[in-house]
Amino acid sequence: MQRTKRLRRRITLAFLLFGVFLTLTLGISLVAALKSIETEILDDILKTELTALQKQAESTAHTPATSRSRSTIIIYTAPLSAQNHLPEHVRNLPEGVHDIVFEDRDYRVLVQHANDTRYVVQFDDTSIHKREDDFIRLVWLCAILTLFVALIIGWAVADHVISPIKHLAYQVMAFKNQPGEALDLSEFGDDEIGVLARKLKHYHEQLQYLLIREKEFASNVSHELRTPVTSISMAAEVLAAKAEPDTPEYARIQRIQRAADEMSELIETFLILAQINDASTHNNATCAMEPIVRKVIEQQRVWLGDKPVNVSVAVKGQLEVAAHAGILSVLVANLVRNAFRHTDKGAITISLSPDRLSVSDTGTGIDQTIQTQLFKGYITHKSGDSSRVGLGLTIVQRICERYGWKVFFESGKGQGSRFTVLFNSNP
Repeated sequence: MQRTKRLRRRITLAFLLFGVFLTLTLGISLVAALKSIETEILDDILKTELTALQKQAESTAHTPATSRSRSTIIIYTAPLSAQNHLPEHVRNLPEGVHDIVFEDRDYRVLVQHANDTRYVVQFDDTSIHKREDDFIRLVWLCAILTLFVALIIGWAVADHVISPIKHLAYQVMAFKNQPGEALDLSEFGDDEIGVLARKLKHYHEQLQYLLIREKEFASNVSHELRTPVTSISMAAEVLAAKAEPDTPEYARIQRIQRAADEMSELIETFLILAQINDASTHNNATCAMEPIVRKVIEQQRVWLGDKPVNVSVAVKGQLEVAAHAGILSVLVANLVRNAFRHTDKGAITISLSPDRLSVSDTGTGIDQTIQTQLFKGYITHKSGDSSRVGLGLTIVQRICERYGWKVFFESGKGQGSRFTVLFNSNP
């Protein structure tokens, strides 16, 4: 169930991508909020310390450069004319707030000039940055765990969603080997999949009904036609026995006989096609194709008439096929008759090899514009006329589909044609 697996992967991937988006959004928001809060708190501390120092300086005299230190805060003051007395790492900083690194320590520094004095408030925030890094690692760890949980949930949800679809697909696939089976709706609930299952069951029942009607119709019509066709054939034989061989009447009687024989063959074809999906058509015994081919050639020679066409059989290996002899005769007859009808001169070769049958001719060939319609039963030309050239090929195609064989052709306008049936060892 490759497509089911793909659908499951898409659902799981959707959950995973949603988890990635949610985790990244939340993690980035938390880190950004933390840094913003830290920055505001540090700036407030620096400004508070500076304000307190300035108030104290209004009533106290200072040396040209002084410094005051507390645990994490150091305050430097110096006259603007004597900034050289300040430490080098803060001496040339412009006014404002700065983040600097000095001797592997992180500092937040506020620089301000007031009353011809340079004030520098330095806050050691190394420990804060370390805790910030720990927080970011924790966010990443939570993100990975969240993605792992999202992957598990996505897989579980996908499996739950796909399960009824998979069961439905398995039941529909079983129709190929057991056409008479029906869908078991007990596995499906009252949801969209259940509605789909019920619709498929209704469609399958309608299709089965139509197939049964089609087979019954073909079978009944074929049986009904047998009697009049047999009467026509027998009457033609009686007339042919009484007529002189060289008279025009004899030629007309022969034409009637050919038409009756063709009608009989068509009736047998309808009967075979009507039963082509039945188990009775399965045949474990194999049939040799060479005798069938030679018999069909003699039956279909009437289509050649007096045309200068050489017909030969090339046996390149023994070909035996596990199928009903009548079906194989219909298959070969349609290919051979098609070649006989459309070859006015030259040669027709029926080739047999251990795995295929080929019918080659030097006839008119098939126009490129109608090759795609060749197996559709009727070919409509630009003039609007229909030809039954493709009807026999449609029968060939249907038989090949039923038994798992492959039929293909090579042809060009005025270059002849070659039709090949590739037989499968397991029909």
